[in-house]
Amino acid sequence: MANIGLKMLYVALKNEDGTTIVDATRGLSETGVYAIDTNKSHMNLGAQTANISALSGTPTKINGNNEVVDISNPPSSPTVAITANLINPEVKQKLLGRQQLSSGIWVDSDKPTYAGLMIVSQSPATLEDVYYSFGMGVFTETTQNVQTNTDTAETRESDTLTFTSMGFSYFNGKNYGFARAGQTSFDKQKLFDTVFPGQTFVTASKDGTLDPSLHGGQAVDVRTDGEKDAGVGK
Repeated sequence: MANIGLKMLYVALKNEDGTTIVDATRGLSETGVYAIDTNKSHMNLGAQTANISALSGTPTKINGNNEVVDISNPPSSPTVAITANLINPEVKQKLLGRQQLSSGIWVDSDKPTYAGLMIVSQSPATLEDVYYSFGMGVFTETTQNVQTNTDTAETRESDTLTFTSMGFSYFNGKNYGFARAGQTSFDKQKLFDTVFPGQTFVTASKDGTLDPSLHGGQAVDVRTDGEKDAGVGK
């Protein structure tokens, strides 16, 4: 689908059964879901890109009797290459599956750490939110390129992570899901409950996506027109 911009990334740590770890110590937050926002006090500066690859498998022609008689359709194997200005350092270490020693040092753990990812963009026609969701997978980081400043320039390095998706039972075993805020029967709470089972970030009484502190503490109204008309977040 055509999109405009990158509005937000939401992440969560998962148990092996795909449910969300709803704990600020073992997981990423007390609601289970963590927004990679633009609030410096949260140690975040937002994301630049979330490049999704391999949403479809590569079809293979099946030949027989000098004809193409069928086409195999292998499953998708999506990956997401994320570039962010800054991700909270402790959250990033947890996403990468690292554990903190008593000395404070973070080191790789022996077992993979599972996570979920939701990418929010907007429709070019209506500006309604569109959601690319990956219920289960792992984050990796392969490089860290530290460079010197000069007498005339500051050298910044972005956070670059890769998310590799895997089958998710809440998606009928598939690797990813898509939703659009304006589609028939769209329900944001059900969406978050499906992608992040057990989360309390979006509930019937609270919508954490509308928290103004996600935008540098400024009161920014990020509701869609439909949500405004319905009085959501009031």
